[in-house]
Amino acid sequence: MTFFGKDQAVRDKNREEYVSEQNDQKRIGETWENVQVSTGGINVNHDVLTVVFAKSVRQKLKSDDEAILETVGFENLLKELQQKALDVGGNGIIYCNFTEQFVGDRVYQLAYGTAVNIKITRF
Repeated sequence: MTFFGKDQAVRDKNREEYVSEQNDQKRIGETWENVQVSTGGINVNHDVLTVVFAKSVRQKLKSDDEAILETVGFENLLKELQQKALDVGGNGIIYCNFTEQFVGDRVYQLAYGTAVNIKITRF
């Protein structure tokens, strides 16, 4: 069936191209600060890109109470993950995980997650 000279397949293809172009123009994650991070899954359409890793080794804090931990190391790891996700074309990280291990007077930190490209759909 034809409507105004275009069949259904052509209209659907044109709509997909339009939505894709709009998504590219309004893409989340143009800077690393805007890369969305989740420690679990997300209920939004997305394409899985790759797994990203970040690691850090630093001196252990000299304190009597081991419960006092510095969060700056994790913040730096998060920033590095966000930058790596952006570098591979992603605008989000899902299933993000952070680990920390104390060995002697050093602290080893590892962070990893799955870089994704979140699809923004507007109707």
